[in-house]
Amino acid sequence: MDVDALIEVYIREVVQLLPRRQRQDVALELRGLVHEELQGRATSQRRTLDANIALDGLRAFGKPQDVAARYYEPWIIIAPTETRRFTFAALIGALVLMALSPLIAAPARSGQLALLMLAWLGALVSYFAIRSFIARRRTGGNLWVPRENDRVSRTGSVAIIAMICIGIAAYGAPGWLFSRFSHGRLLPALLAYDPAFQSTRLPVLFFLWVCQAVLLAVLFVRGRWNPVLRRVDVSLEIAVGLVLVWFQGAGSVFKDVASNKVALSAISAVALLLFIDAGVKLYRGVNRIPSPDEFRSETS
Repeated sequence: MDVDALIEVYIREVVQLLPRRQRQDVALELRGLVHEELQGRATSQRRTLDANIALDGLRAFGKPQDVAARYYEPWIIIAPTETRRFTFAALIGALVLMALSPLIAAPARSGQLALLMLAWLGALVSYFAIRSFIARRRTGGNLWVPRENDRVSRTGSVAIIAMICIGIAAYGAPGWLFSRFSHGRLLPALLAYDPAFQSTRLPVLFFLWVCQAVLLAVLFVRGRWNPVLRRVDVSLEIAVGLVLVWFQGAGSVFKDVASNKVALSAISAVALLLFIDAGVKLYRGVNRIPSPDEFRSETS
């Protein structure tokens, strides 16, 4: 193969990796650069440009994939800097699913667990792909924007406290709340709690919710997180998740069988999300660099 043929093969392999609208311009520019590079290499060796010098020069110029990357930034589903986060999230999700596997019926446990793990991995890949695509398409998406991670949204804290209060009222006295909004009608029988659940298990969840509301109130006053408050937040979230797992194995939630089945499925999903969120917070806490004040307080 002569020199011109080698160059054309090389350029063709490069431009095939680029969007169609760029290929002609890049091929024209690259052809000139490669010719100049190869001629300079032959001159430095005081030889006539031949196929051997051209092949060595093209190899030194770079692989077609690397050269194409200089002209076009490809869409990467999981960026190299996100690999650790993806791996950590995948492992945490797998461990949580394995921990919750005893709640799955024994005959289909292994098959359902495998499907859930595959679904979790698929959801993770889709999340990182969408995130990467949005960042790529967003105008100015590559510009750095400073974020103050320790700052607390007071509006968000008040909103969550209000949601906790509404949740305690809705789950604690559903019959009373239903009659208020339905002009005195009685709560349907399919939404009636199991007495043991209402008297012994539900109050434990309410206690943890109240603790979370107190934490949010403290954050509202302070306006900032600190390491202690972050540990309390993660501990309470894990505690709520464990209580929900306890609900799964301690008995019925509703008297009605169909309603109870739906409730237990929803409780499993919520517990899984809580454990995943707690795992993400723990990961961020491990990788968080303390501020100068925190560092001085820890070393003193």
